[in-house]
Amino acid sequence: MSPVVLTRQGPALWARIDRAGRGNACGSDVMAGLEEWLAGAADPGVRVLVLTGTGRSFCAGADLTEATGLLGDPPALRAFLDRGRRLVRQIRAAAVPTIAAVNGAAFGGGLELLLACDIAVAAGSARVGDRHIAAGQVPGWGSSVLLPLAVGPAAARRLLITGETWTAQEAARRGLVSEVVADAELTGHVDTLAGRIAALDPAAVRRMLRVARPVDTDAAWARERETLDEHVAAQARPETE
Repeated sequence: MSPVVLTRQGPALWARIDRAGRGNACGSDVMAGLEEWLAGAADPGVRVLVLTGTGRSFCAGADLTEATGLLGDPPALRAFLDRGRRLVRQIRAAAVPTIAAVNGAAFGGGLELLLACDIAVAAGSARVGDRHIAAGQVPGWGSSVLLPLAVGPAAARRLLITGETWTAQEAARRGLVSEVVADAELTGHVDTLAGRIAALDPAAVRRMLRVARPVDTDAAWARERETLDEHVAAQARPETE
């Protein structure tokens, strides 16, 4: 069974990451499920894509067990990391609006999936943070590119460098999520929001996405990838500095 459950709710196609025992970590099988979710936007009846998680996590990050198991196979590890980066960029370029229904913890790669979406609504118990530095890692799926666009350079640097986490309320105050609702109301609230968006003129919505989405640059993405490649290579040998 796929660890991503796809559900059609009227004009919205929901993807629910269902690996609660692993914090909904994003491994290759989750990426495959999310790629299928994105492909669903080709259906003209799908006007909105919604991403959420099962249990207490939205997504706790990339699947470190899978990534660590690839350390001895650099090409395979690079392919895994590149696939995640490509997935985030594909979400950002989706043909229809995307909503993150942040039901719980969103750390590392989970934060990057949140950042990829056009709108993020958080449950009151949700917690968010980059957290790469806390694990001795650096971002690879876009935190360094997208976080400053979402919350400003100063707040982004603090979150990236300290590894601290924000409550849902702090994330809303910083502009990382648009609003916070009670846990029990999250699904219904996002479903209503998706319905409101779906009722709008689809051609106008597509054009609005073109001007409303924050602009990033290939250079910024390349800098993040180069830094990650350097960090991964350094982990494979003793540091000399």
